[in-house]
Amino acid sequence: RSQETVDLCEEIDRLEAKADKLRIKAIRTLFQDEGDDEAVWHAIRMQELYKLLEIVIDSTKRAGKTIEEILIENA
Repeated sequence: RSQETVDLCEEIDRLEAKADKLRIKAIRTLFQDEGDDEAVWHAIRMQELYKLLEIVIDSTKRAGKTIEEILIENA
């Protein structure tokens, strides 16, 4: 099942790259659509949320890479 695991690790990497692009687009949109002070504060709060999500996604990517490295070492 190691090939299946490697495929899943590669999928994690692909999804992480896609999530990064979406996060950048979402933050850009938040600040482009700002209007009043409330909208600005909303944009700032959402930006913080996106940063936290990036930490989670990056951690998942690192875990996938670690699993992949273990499989390669034990192949």
